[in-house]
Amino acid sequence: MKKALSLVLLLSMLAGMLSIGAAAGMVVDDTFTLGDVNGDGVADPTDALEVARYLADVEGASVIRDAADMDADGQVSAYDALQFKMCIAGAKQWSDYEVTEGYGQALYNFTIAGNSITTYCIVVPEGTDSETSNLYYGADMLRKYTRMATGHNMEICFGTPSTENAVYFHQEDETGELGIEGYIYEVKDGQLHIYGTRRGSMYAAYDILEEYLGYRFFSTEEYRVYKSRTSDIAEGTYFKKIPELVFRMARQTAADNNEEFAFPRRLNGRGSAFSDDERHGTLTGAHFINAHSFGYYYRMATGPEDAPTLQERYQQGVQRDEYSWQPCMTGEESYNQMFTGLKLTMDMIFVEWAQGNSRPSHVFRKGTSSMSFSICDNIKGYCKCADCSTIYETDGYAGGSVYIANRAVKDIQQYYPGIKLYFIIYDHIIPQTIFPDKDLIVLFCGTGCNNHFIGSGECGDNLTSLGGNNTYDEKALKEWGDICRDTGAELWFWYYPVTYHYYLIGCPNIINLYYDYNYLINECGVSGIFYEGGGTEYNFETLKEYLAIRLNWDPEMTEEEFYDHIMEYLYLQYGEGNEELFDFIMMQNEAGDRAGCFINNYDRPRQMYDFEYIDQHYEEMRALLVAALEKAQTDEQRDRIETMIACFDFLGLSCVHHRYYKGNNEELRKLYMERYDNMYNYIKDNGMRIFSADEPYSLPSSISYTEDPMFQFYGEERDGVTRYP
Repeated sequence: MKKALSLVLLLSMLAGMLSIGAAAGMVVDDTFTLGDVNGDGVADPTDALEVARYLADVEGASVIRDAADMDADGQVSAYDALQFKMCIAGAKQWSDYEVTEGYGQALYNFTIAGNSITTYCIVVPEGTDSETSNLYYGADMLRKYTRMATGHNMEICFGTPSTENAVYFHQEDETGELGIEGYIYEVKDGQLHIYGTRRGSMYAAYDILEEYLGYRFFSTEEYRVYKSRTSDIAEGTYFKKIPELVFRMARQTAADNNEEFAFPRRLNGRGSAFSDDERHGTLTGAHFINAHSFGYYYRMATGPEDAPTLQERYQQGVQRDEYSWQPCMTGEESYNQMFTGLKLTMDMIFVEWAQGNSRPSHVFRKGTSSMSFSICDNIKGYCKCADCSTIYETDGYAGGSVYIANRAVKDIQQYYPGIKLYFIIYDHIIPQTIFPDKDLIVLFCGTGCNNHFIGSGECGDNLTSLGGNNTYDEKALKEWGDICRDTGAELWFWYYPVTYHYYLIGCPNIINLYYDYNYLINECGVSGIFYEGGGTEYNFETLKEYLAIRLNWDPEMTEEEFYDHIMEYLYLQYGEGNEELFDFIMMQNEAGDRAGCFINNYDRPRQMYDFEYIDQHYEEMRALLVAALEKAQTDEQRDRIETMIACFDFLGLSCVHHRYYKGNNEELRKLYMERYDNMYNYIKDNGMRIFSADEPYSLPSSISYTEDPMFQFYGEERDGVTRYP
């Protein structure tokens, strides 16, 4: 399998960029400018005359209808001509017809079954609690964003509509066909009906906002709305969705924001700041700590029993070094400590923290709540006692995790019936005799190689510098999937495509996401994915996160749809140079392909790129970024691309240093020095982070041309790795 995009797919996708479609329900057309009816690039009295000639049916008169249709009702009328003249005279502005006052870009004529949105209110069931109901929250989000797009603020009514037409929200039983997060929406007799379960109503609202109002929620600070003046949810529309992945988590921009990004993107996993109350439908996954929980439970178990609160007991407990310690998996004393810590931690978050709190931070819900019961973050500290070692011989280190978790998940049911426990595994040896209980979740962490697709077989016998590859992990994943299907346990995957540590050089694995998700879900039976993000937002890191979140919600999307998402994101985030940026990504991807196997949380940038390829294509790739910068229309777009140019110059100048600076061409030497100066000063002036910690690497105190930037910033390579060339 190759990462290269097929020529047919590329051509069809680029052709579609002339008119970008947001979704099936709305038609988005950026090929016209309101007022410019003759297409000469400006709106002036000549256009007004042409509108008058068109209305008078003068022979030869011709207008771009969308550009002349001021009220977006689908026809050019005398009313439009009057509005047109007022804009030409300066009494009104063209933006009055494209921007909703006080909110942003307008969806000027939004209809349901052909009826204006101004004839609609929102109806929720009588007795719905506006403070605790997720159904009400979904209705409120639909109201909020519809107002921002159209200027019309739909009233939320309880039980009885106040207008001619209505959007009806219906609360469905989560034990039915829709499960916990499913929903249906349909239009019958001009009325829009939304049927949702615990979180389904909220997801339905966001689906409609995307499909019909053109919203795109990209980050914690902004959302995007397409320029579209008309949209209709047609009579007879019917859509049903039951999420395929039960656990969907991403940690990049999504980690610290719920309502502006995580919920609109249909994430349901817990992050450090995620609201877990009934209003938001409660979340899925582990409460309190996502992983490495044994150290936390030891701390709780060793705290003073006479502490006035469980929280104080936890705070005063003994803290172990999780990078060197693991509990004994088979001993009674160790098990009692881990179980006691687990049980008291649950009492703390579900009972103690909830006392006197009308909207507690943790709510136990059967079917979605779980607790981590996981090893600390190392594989060296495993207990080596005789009983544990016996388990490792047949079932690997993961067998020890299964053994202790099986005990705990049975014992905890008497206190919290219906709770699930999950455990993380770094050691991927397949167990032979000890298998996970039906109430356990196996969280398989990472892969052996970040360059090749999981399931592609491209690693072969090649190894990363840490001695791994995907070949064995692919086999292990499928075996774990079979085991979980047999026992009723779940298999989740902790996915690590993020750029680690060396922030100036993006890991070239954007394209991998589609094929990795496809294999994990369809071939291995993975039912939950934790996308590991973090670090900075340079080098398309937020694009990777956005694509992962799209795949979380729609893992069955086609290859073409995946690439459409890339093009759409680049267009809305960086401007009209999206084609150039896409070409840059594909060349970056090619340079990564040629580097062989690597592991992105250990290897340095030299192991992630073929430096010879960058050397040969540096000017071509840089020209793509410059062309995209020239097409940018906003300061934000320009800032993003300028940051990208600085990052690519860091990589590119490292690759061409031997030719540009050390060669005999004085013109190239001057160009090298000029670009180095610009790159260095941009990084310095913008306070860009070059590494994940202040030590051992930070921005050099001064500019030096004698060595390539990679060496100047990050020093010598690891043993066995040679510098380029």
